[in-house]
Amino acid sequence: MDNMKRMPLYDTLKPLFESEEEAISFLYQHSAVYKERDCPRCGRKMTLNMEKRTYRCSRDTCKYHISLFKNSLFYRHRIPCCRILQLAYYWLSGMKSTTAVTLSGLTKNTIASYYQIFRDLVATSMDVEDCQIGGEGVIVEIDETKMGKRKYNRGHRVEGVWVVGGVERTPERRVFLVVVENRNAETMRDIITRHVRGGSIIYTDMWRGYNWIDDSDRYQHHTVNHSIHFRDPQTGVHTNTIEGTWNGVKLNCPVRSRVEGRVEEHLFEFIWRRQQRYNHWIGFINALKKVHYE
Repeated sequence: MDNMKRMPLYDTLKPLFESEEEAISFLYQHSAVYKERDCPRCGRKMTLNMEKRTYRCSRDTCKYHISLFKNSLFYRHRIPCCRILQLAYYWLSGMKSTTAVTLSGLTKNTIASYYQIFRDLVATSMDVEDCQIGGEGVIVEIDETKMGKRKYNRGHRVEGVWVVGGVERTPERRVFLVVVENRNAETMRDIITRHVRGGSIIYTDMWRGYNWIDDSDRYQHHTVNHSIHFRDPQTGVHTNTIEGTWNGVKLNCPVRSRVEGRVEEHLFEFIWRRQQRYNHWIGFINALKKVHYE
């Protein structure tokens, strides 16, 4: 399923991208902005003036007013809501920033800024449960990979980061992805017990950091020796699903971002997109409803 199959056709949403009134009405109807407010000063219910896009306290001695967009992603932005929704559509569709620059007429820095805002939004919208996978009888493949390669650039050495990940063998292919400083048994135990539900059947390679799973009452553990074969000919155990997942993760993470402090946002984006694989647009609108800004 490609990105466009996860998105409504552009023409069906075109009115939202061309009319500020349509965009604001859409945001209000879908609770991406507050549909009602109480006055923060006196507690009286406020009245919405949609034309002025403000809430005003109904108490004569107060008359306090707040922007309709207060605490939403759309508050105090220089470009209109309809353009922000259009950029969100581009980002959700997997459009490269260079193409978005051409289509929108906005600067490269503006596009990069909004793409970052959208990544932060969906990451913030996720709960602890969203990063837990597996369950009773569910096979979970676990592996580690190095994001980024060591290179020399004007005398500076750049180190990549290690990422531990797991993927379910289910139609949803839910994943977890975590940056780690080391891959010892203690680290692996902490990550796996936090992100893999009890009762799961775990498939790994022979890395010694996984040996503790054999003594765990929480999981079943099966291994494949990659120094001999990729798929165990007797048990059928393999980790090809997580290996394929790494290809997707790296494809969607720019090389310049494969460093500590920057790679995490792309990992969260990948997890979120995998969870919302059947409709990214609806998932994005739900994130707008869920996340409130100070």
